[in-house]
Amino acid sequence: MMTTHSSEQLLELVQTLEHISSQLNDILEQEQTVLKAQDSQQLTILSVKKKSLVSALENHTKTVHIFLHNMNVKKGLYGLSNLISEIKSETEKQLLSTSWLRTQTLSEANKKINEVNGSIIELNRRHTQRSLDVLRGQVGATSSTYGADGHAMKNKISRNISIV
Repeated sequence: MMTTHSSEQLLELVQTLEHISSQLNDILEQEQTVLKAQDSQQLTILSVKKKSLVSALENHTKTVHIFLHNMNVKKGLYGLSNLISEIKSETEKQLLSTSWLRTQTLSEANKKINEVNGSIIELNRRHTQRSLDVLRGQVGATSSTYGADGHAMKNKISRNISIV
C-alpha cells in the first residue's frame, strides 16, 4: 500500500525520468538535423550530450526500479501502471499517470528517432566506403566476404588510383 509520502517520492522520480527523456528527445532531433546537414563538428558536441543523457536515464531508471522493488512492486516499471491505480489521491494519481504516460511516449519516440539517425549514419558510412573504394581502384570488385561485424569486406586490390 502506498503512503502519501511514497507516492510523492514516486511522482518526483517519474517526473525526473520524463524530464531526462524529454531532453534526450531534443538532442536526438537536433542530431537528426545535424546528420542531414553533415556537420561533423556539431555532431561531435551532440554525441557527448547524448551519451551523458543516456547514462543519466539508465542510472535514474535503476533508481526507480530499486524504489519500486522496495515498495514490493515485483515487476518494477512494468508494474507501475497497476501501482498508480492504487493511489488514493486523485490529484496524485492523475499527475503520476500523466507523467508516466508522457515518459513512455517519449521513450518510444526516442527509440524511433535513434533508429532513423542510425540509418542515416549507416548510409553515410556506405557512401564514404564507396568513395574510398573508388580511390583505391576497387570499382566493380564484386567478390566480397562478411567480417565478424556483419559488414561486407572487399577483396584487397593493389591498384590505387591516388598514386601517380
